[in-house]
Amino acid sequence: MFNFDKFFKELKDGVKDMAKREAKDFVKEATADSKEFLDTVKDDLKTWSEQLARGELTKDEFEFLLGGKKDLAKMEALKQAGLAAVRVDRVRTALLDLVIAAATKSV
Repeated sequence: MFNFDKFFKELKDGVKDMAKREAKDFVKEATADSKEFLDTVKDDLKTWSEQLARGELTKDEFEFLLGGKKDLAKMEALKQAGLAAVRVDRVRTALLDLVIAAATKSV
């Protein structure tokens, strides 16, 4: 049975590794921005991941819905730290990839 709280904790734990990989010198900012995004979309993630687990959503549908929230990942701390827009977008994309991989693995 799918456990959202465990899934969400694993996501938050995985954010730091993703930040190290994608933002190297800006790990603190990338981690903070990523966790803020996860908190912002938590309710939607709960709904969608549970639907994915029950087979009511496909992986593609889950990915599409999550992609619609991409703009909510503002990454303000990274921008304020001076990270180039291209790298900020790469961190944002890596974050969404992390969520999708974790969701499909968990269900």
